[in-house]
Amino acid sequence: MKWVVGWFRGIPSKFVALFFVVMVAVMAIALTVKEADPYSYVVSAAFFIIGIIVSYNIAAAAGVESALAHFKDVVVGSTNIGLTSIKKLSDTPPESISKKTKSSFRFFGIAGEKFLKETLEKTEFFRRNKTPGLVKIMLMDPFSNDLDRLSADKGKQRDFRNKIISTIKMLNDLRENGYHFELRLYPKKPPLRLLIVDGVVTALSVYEADSSGWKNAQLIFEGKDNDDSLAPYFVETFDDLWERGVNINLDQRAGALYPFRLEDQSLSLLRHGSKVEKVKIGMVHGRFQPFHHEHFEYVLHGISKSEFCIIGITQPDIKLVEECQILPHRGTMEGNPYSFEDRKRMITLSLTSWGVSEKRYKIVPFKIDCPAASLPEIKLEFGAEVVHFMRVFSEWEEYKKKLIEDHDMVVEVFRPSHSDYMTKNVTGTLVRELISSRRNWKDFVPFGTRMVVGAMLGRSK
Repeated sequence: MKWVVGWFRGIPSKFVALFFVVMVAVMAIALTVKEADPYSYVVSAAFFIIGIIVSYNIAAAAGVESALAHFKDVVVGSTNIGLTSIKKLSDTPPESISKKTKSSFRFFGIAGEKFLKETLEKTEFFRRNKTPGLVKIMLMDPFSNDLDRLSADKGKQRDFRNKIISTIKMLNDLRENGYHFELRLYPKKPPLRLLIVDGVVTALSVYEADSSGWKNAQLIFEGKDNDDSLAPYFVETFDDLWERGVNINLDQRAGALYPFRLEDQSLSLLRHGSKVEKVKIGMVHGRFQPFHHEHFEYVLHGISKSEFCIIGITQPDIKLVEECQILPHRGTMEGNPYSFEDRKRMITLSLTSWGVSEKRYKIVPFKIDCPAASLPEIKLEFGAEVVHFMRVFSEWEEYKKKLIEDHDMVVEVFRPSHSDYMTKNVTGTLVRELISSRRNWKDFVPFGTRMVVGAMLGRSK
């Protein structure tokens, strides 16, 4: 390393800086010439910025302060890409940028609870905004299997997950207090932290494993009155990533996940605010063909509300599938590829990965299509005080609710505040189609489903 430092110091700093600039510029031009489609410009810009960040960090590591100064002068002064600042993220807190918001706001990151809370609560624009689409927030999905890319340490992975869950809960509280915004979850590790204010000011920095990235360089671009600025490219990048994000029912996700915190490999209840009221025995049910993230959210909700939770798997015998006029795909072989035991393993492995003890629940067959037999069986084994937790998406759930109530059992329905019906953002049909076409199905299912389905696909090769 010493000879590298010596080599750097032996070259005039201005030439070092110019070398860095020429190197990344040639890379960008080469990419632009090679690619004929419009996206090549985005690719070129991305590589250009990567080159800047790498060059900056190499120079910083080598201790060539004067080269850095010239490098910044050349990039900011001699080019017209709109780059106005290269500083450590800790030296230019994103709040200082976001609090200047006048018309629109986009944020993409892992969690950012403190930053988002301070920004939304202390900025006039967010307090008076009534158009959700003007404020777009995208966080990493706490169900993501990419948590291990943030850290190899299981404890730190747990901490990242808890931070995301806390941010989701905080945002739900703000929405209930009248704030308007859109929220999506990104199924992968965010490639960078991206903040865009009013469509013209962009601040970006990169994440590193086992680090929040606060020591990394943050680049700030100004796009106002500058047609050559790179700021618009990052607006396009955000919009592209936004389309890949997953919508969620925010109030349901916050209510389901916030009571859980993984500590010492066990499940415990967060004691923030009032204690969650629990029923003695609760029940959730579904076909779970296959068990995906919204199913997992629903099951966690039932467990958090119950001292003991029954998890009923409907259509348990896929060789004897019952027809369903209200929801026809329920009664097809194509819609029921996984056996009762397959689905039971999906659920058990997923809950175990979140530290949920098997003493907290029991998975049973539940023939909701034959209520005259199945509901009395539930009452006989678990008692008449079982409370059925349901989410209502359509007439089918309304029909099931009536069947259960007709057998003198209690149903507690979770309904969103803005509608009679919840929105399905992930469906079993979608996941089955992704699996059959060998596309990216793993982003939509929890650990247990990835293990079970992955093993089945491996055997079918």
